[in-house]
Amino acid sequence: MNTTHTLLSLCNAYDKIEIPIIQRDYAQGRREQENLRSNFVNYLIKSLTDQTPIELDFIYGNIREDTDTKSPNHTINTFIPIDGQQRLTTLWLLHWFLSVKENRLREISIWMKKFSYETRPSSHDFCQRLLTEQFSEKELAQIDRFIRKQSWFDNEWNNDGTISGMLRMLSTFGQQQALLDGSVTLDQLIIYNAISFYFVPLKQFGLSEELYIRMNARGKILTDFENFKSEFYKIIKTNPRLEEIKDKMEDVWVEFLWPYKKKNVFVTDDCFMNYLGVITRMVYFRKAEYRADYYPNNFLDFSLLREVYTDPDNVDFLLFSLDIIPTIKNIKTDNLLWESNSTTLSDILATAIQNGPKSVSIDKMIILFSCLTYLNHHHNEKKLVDFIRVVRNLIYNTKDKSEREQPRIMRSIENLSEDIDVYNAFSKTDYNLEGLRDSQCKEEHFKALVLSKYQHAKELLFKIEDNSNFKGNISSLLAGTYVSIAKEIVAFDLSDDKVDALNLQRLSKLFDCYKIVSKSDFNQVWGDLINTALYHHIIYSGRLVYSEEYSKHPSMIALTVSYMDSQISDLKTYLISREKKNVRALLIAAHDDLGSIRKVQQQVYLLYVLTRRVLDKSVGEFFKNGRRFGWLNKEDGFSSLFHEGIDRDPWFSDKGNNPVFQTYNAQFRYSWGLYHDHALPPEEDTNKENRDLFDELKAWAENDSTLV
Repeated sequence: MNTTHTLLSLCNAYDKIEIPIIQRDYAQGRREQENLRSNFVNYLIKSLTDQTPIELDFIYGNIREDTDTKSPNHTINTFIPIDGQQRLTTLWLLHWFLSVKENRLREISIWMKKFSYETRPSSHDFCQRLLTEQFSEKELAQIDRFIRKQSWFDNEWNNDGTISGMLRMLSTFGQQQALLDGSVTLDQLIIYNAISFYFVPLKQFGLSEELYIRMNARGKILTDFENFKSEFYKIIKTNPRLEEIKDKMEDVWVEFLWPYKKKNVFVTDDCFMNYLGVITRMVYFRKAEYRADYYPNNFLDFSLLREVYTDPDNVDFLLFSLDIIPTIKNIKTDNLLWESNSTTLSDILATAIQNGPKSVSIDKMIILFSCLTYLNHHHNEKKLVDFIRVVRNLIYNTKDKSEREQPRIMRSIENLSEDIDVYNAFSKTDYNLEGLRDSQCKEEHFKALVLSKYQHAKELLFKIEDNSNFKGNISSLLAGTYVSIAKEIVAFDLSDDKVDALNLQRLSKLFDCYKIVSKSDFNQVWGDLINTALYHHIIYSGRLVYSEEYSKHPSMIALTVSYMDSQISDLKTYLISREKKNVRALLIAAHDDLGSIRKVQQQVYLLYVLTRRVLDKSVGEFFKNGRRFGWLNKEDGFSSLFHEGIDRDPWFSDKGNNPVFQTYNAQFRYSWGLYHDHALPPEEDTNKENRDLFDELKAWAENDSTLV
């Protein structure tokens, strides 16, 4: 027959409660169990503050009868917990904490002394110290630090896992305002029996301690996960699939999660908890309020789990997400995320299971969610890959992916998944999805129409999307097949009527040219873009910076189109021809005096061409310390080739007041002054040698009349 006990009644029922040597350390206090520890403590505190009694499931153990050596006629009955050590220890510490808070430790220490750890002598001694030393209420908020500083605390105890765990649990108690302000009292535990459990002797099940030890070695009992399951089952106790969940938790899902467990770990508890956190995050946000004042960050908190999984739809989604693990593991999605290791869908799944929600970025979470949602609707893996590709393009090119936007994003993805063919869905007129970037939605619509008209275009479009410079956003390259000037590329509209005019052969050729231009991070063409809209003059701080999206910037695409249409196969030959044309145009505009040019981009561009074609130096010798530019007052060893100042510059706009340019990478350091390893070669006196560099540049430019 089962017996209901509180910790106090259990201590009163037996002469001694002894945690045996076979038991592991106190695991609820482990550092890596922070989520479970916090959840369990919050669960206990909530039941006490709400005055709602709770039962902590079954506690199993043996009863040992020993003859009292001092009184042979008396038998000492010792209760030896086999399963329940963790919960009993936590309750013992909670009684201790509250008794110190209310200055009642001496009152209850008589029965608390019956609780004894035999796992190590140090654990036993530590528990005795807690009951015999002096403590006061004022130390409770930092009780773990206080204890470690005491003269009686042996530093060797830090190596005892049980003692470290107890201190960590006491620290968790010290962070609970309800325990510190008197909202929770000791009487709730010892008089009103707010927290209880069932006690069952092992012999009632015909089990021996030897059998238990074997079971424990196989990881079947004695895990905090068992405690979690007990509480989780209570949350879903009315769900008709409860028994199915229990069965799969012990068998099928263990098999599915087994490949993801850590080396030399023989249970899948952590894997399940990690994946549960990820799935809970998904199902929470897909039904969350848009732009709410608060969103949770602990997706294993019992109050949140209770809120989420009382909804049968969410339970069904959780079951499906676990059942489908082997299928997702084998889906081929190479080069999915443009990362160095070419992350696949299987990699994202592994990260979720092995590391939990905090390790899964919003992009990866949405991709995994899209996979689960799609497969929940359909069973077509080929079409799934197309769906994931489109979702990837959408989410990676949506800038605002904050928590406030995630509810809209996830609901849009869920709605999109209802159509088995994502391109069919996007070929419809209404293609805007809330929370996702409108321009990317429009691009996906355009590509869907292209694929509908030109079935053979799929391979080409996918190759361009998978290029790490485009990351799924190829609008500028598509525009480059229709128009050739940067301003026109910016303004180009991928409207439905443009589909029939798309020249796939020209798109393929343009992409081939782009791959040549983009080699070594556009190293060979970068200087030729200084005098384009790729760069921006920041007036107030005297700097020249480039667009972060330079790889698909309209100016970059316009240069590539020009290179393609020039019919010059060699890139260097094309660039030289382009530079000569530009220098000749600047000579005409400046009335043959390049030194009078005042626009900063034109100045730096001329310095680049001088470096490469007159001084015959490499690209690296020009961009010494980065691709951004700042400028400072002239110093010895440097001089400017310009004499009219810089247009619109607040400090260097006067005639004859030209600064010296410096390259930089992340942040321009005005206080550092001029450095040769940051300077541009034409402005270093050592590279001039009394030469008139602009005359030499003019002669170079006019030597070949070839125009692009």
